[in-house]
Amino acid sequence: MKNVQTYRAMSSICRQRAVFDPENSWKHLGDAERWDHLAHVEIASHFRECNAAGSTDIATSGASSNPSDTQWETTAAA
Repeated sequence: MKNVQTYRAMSSICRQRAVFDPENSWKHLGDAERWDHLAHVEIASHFRECNAAGSTDIATSGASSNPSDTQWETTAAA
């Protein structure tokens, strides 16, 4: 996730440069969009990995993926 912080920072710098360099603002704003896209791709990749890991954890643990499918244990007092 450190990459996301770097990409967002670069996007911010590009947007600031666009303000101070109006003649080339189109280029700087395009660069900012590219950095934003890279951040979005990185976040999406991270969540795909997390979701894939989570689904394999559920499958290997034998837990049900249905939240309404719960098993209740009762113990009787002796």
